[in-house]
Amino acid sequence: MTTPPTTPTPSTFEEHLARLRTQGRDDEQVEVKELVLSPGEKSRKSSDVVSLWESVSAFANTHGGLLFLGLREKSGFTPAPGFDATAVIDLIHQGLNPTDRTGLKVTPVPEYSITTQQVDDAPVVVLTVHALSVNGPCHLPQKGIANGSFKRVGDADRKLTTFEVYELQHRFDQLTTDAEPVPGTSVDDLDQELLADVRGHLKASGSRAVATADDRWLRYLNITTDSGELTLAGLLALGTYPQQYFPRLFIDVAVHPGLTKGTTADARFLDRRLCDGNLQAMMQDSLLAIRQNLRVRRIITGARGIDVLEIPEDVLREALANAVMHRDYSPMALGSEINVDVFPDRVEITSPGGFPGAKSADPTSLIDGIPAARNRLLTRLLAEVPWPDNAGGVLAESNGSGIPRMFAAMQDAGLLVPEYDVDIARVKVTLRRFGLVEPDTRDWLTVRLGEGYTPAQGIAMVLARDLGTVSVSDLRTQTGKDSDVLRALLTALRDRGCLVEISPDHFRLPAPAGSLTGVKQVVLDVLSTTTAQSTREISAATGRSVNALRPVLRELVDAGLVTPTAPPTSRNRKYLLAGK
Repeated sequence: MTTPPTTPTPSTFEEHLARLRTQGRDDEQVEVKELVLSPGEKSRKSSDVVSLWESVSAFANTHGGLLFLGLREKSGFTPAPGFDATAVIDLIHQGLNPTDRTGLKVTPVPEYSITTQQVDDAPVVVLTVHALSVNGPCHLPQKGIANGSFKRVGDADRKLTTFEVYELQHRFDQLTTDAEPVPGTSVDDLDQELLADVRGHLKASGSRAVATADDRWLRYLNITTDSGELTLAGLLALGTYPQQYFPRLFIDVAVHPGLTKGTTADARFLDRRLCDGNLQAMMQDSLLAIRQNLRVRRIITGARGIDVLEIPEDVLREALANAVMHRDYSPMALGSEINVDVFPDRVEITSPGGFPGAKSADPTSLIDGIPAARNRLLTRLLAEVPWPDNAGGVLAESNGSGIPRMFAAMQDAGLLVPEYDVDIARVKVTLRRFGLVEPDTRDWLTVRLGEGYTPAQGIAMVLARDLGTVSVSDLRTQTGKDSDVLRALLTALRDRGCLVEISPDHFRLPAPAGSLTGVKQVVLDVLSTTTAQSTREISAATGRSVNALRPVLRELVDAGLVTPTAPPTSRNRKYLLAGK
């Protein structure tokens, strides 16, 4: 999840700068540009100036971000000689002035602010760009929407796809896609048994839609249109086989042997199920396919034992309901299915279309209980479709309570709360397996913390184990507790020797005693916490070959003892000794 940007204070600016120098590159949050303007360059289309506006577009179309102007990345993010802060500030204001149509460089103009910070007594202009709060996309008019719209991906600005452009053009619109008629359909395409169940549910709730004995209720609920054809919502929720008209509207459940897709050459999937039919049938079959590939633990309560799925079934049901209810059903998305990927450590559910309106992946926004429906008619119908086999409840409550219940159920099970990854044109929710009450995890925690540890302590340790590090922010997301309370908890675990603090508010597990081979210790002895070294530099300092050092460095990184400055594929990758 990416945190929306705030205008940096001097201290937070220093934190960003320290991170960039450690990484050796800019990232998803910060773009660095020299932007040394030669005379008259404000009016010319130099590549440096054009890339400035492309980055503004990219940040505005995603989660917002920061531009540090006047620094040289190649020289370790130091001041760029000849940088004119006043000229650059004038350039920005001119290019982001919506009343100056000739000078305007991006449209619509996002909310922004400009501050100046100091690095080595030289000025650095900080441009804070906020995500658009209106329909977009933010683009460069001179290039047009198709070629001038960008999004932020890692440390790069990428052109938007046609579908992403469409999503941003309608993000704040209340579309009526699900009310559109499906040509060639009629009431004969409806599942009569399911239709009777829905009518019965409406009657039991006292709905006036079914007060008459005829079929007018089908029109009242927009299951059919005035012409007698089915609406898209009616076909999806109550049709016998919607895939006759939309072949790709199914749920693809795939079980993978490794932690990522395609990690083994001999076994692509351990199991796979393409779940079709109406939404009730798809959700039922998907849930069954997921359940068959999750572990069940036995919990003894008194003289009785009950079998409990490692991810609560209610959480899986709600996640599937959100996927089918809020996905994009526009013509541009009808060729895309919902994907459920089951990995050894997690379940991922990915659906086409971003979040509607102002909803974000921030946990505060997710659990605020305020419903935000993309497909209003479909949402209304799913609130009347019962779960099959007397399972209880309906497919979707549609009152904003679903995601808060998911968070609460995962926390009660000792699991990490759902993680939402929201892109412009897709939403992915990740559900982690193996909670605190899972026997192996419980035993692991007892060895390290002793009996009687608190849930928050357990979650902190599991985060450090599974994610490599744990921060105050991570723990606040998982527990909802106050930051000062959690900072004290992590500090106490550090003082007990259960965690090691590697930077302010960031902790990792200590290295196992006696786990370092002679070569590993030699590598650690030549590394520094402040000066990054390449593999070749470490080779020269230790006398070991580059090929011999690569697996050693990989193991030290995995153990949290060494911090890399760039991804494994980068030629600029260097290594630092992790902080103590």
